[in-house]
Amino acid sequence: MIFSDLRHGNPQEDFNMGKLNFFLIPLGQDHPIEEKLRWARLLYEEIGKELGNDLIFKGLLEDYKKRIDNTWIAMKESGVVKECTLCATVDGGSCCGAGIENKFDCIELLINLFLNIDFPDSPFDPTGCFFLGERGCLLKARHVICVNFMCKRLYSQITEEKIKMVQRAMEKETEAAFILEEYIKHWLARHLSKE
Repeated sequence: MIFSDLRHGNPQEDFNMGKLNFFLIPLGQDHPIEEKLRWARLLYEEIGKELGNDLIFKGLLEDYKKRIDNTWIAMKESGVVKECTLCATVDGGSCCGAGIENKFDCIELLINLFLNIDFPDSPFDPTGCFFLGERGCLLKARHVICVNFMCKRLYSQITEEKIKMVQRAMEKETEAAFILEEYIKHWLARHLSKE
């Protein structure tokens, strides 16, 4: 039996009844984005303060924020941001197509709530990712595929040295994301019911 088969009702009811079960949390990609958003918001409301006061979590979140900032600095300095902007605004291309949001899981969305990100109620562009806004991605904590994706255009327009600089920053960001996500999952497993 897979965990999604264990679902038996509204997650809000589970919270209200005090029986939130770790195994009911929609981890992974095999769940509708609406369900993952609902659970991320409910987890944040119910355990956000307690998790937010956890010293290890705080340190990991701060490190992750620094790694995200370093990736954006490297992307701007290398010309990646400029090329991506030109591609999206002039050439009509976008690597942020509809369905990319399905790659995200509940934990990545929960992290975004800790980073003060407001989720949209509906996509800005129905042909784009749910989290694509008028000026780019609305999320701070992005899925690994969103962080690491480098198209042919970038490889043709940016020097190998600059590409490698960006990739080193991306690697550190995705490693920090993985460590934080795993810590949250273990924290939830320790603090929530498993019955």
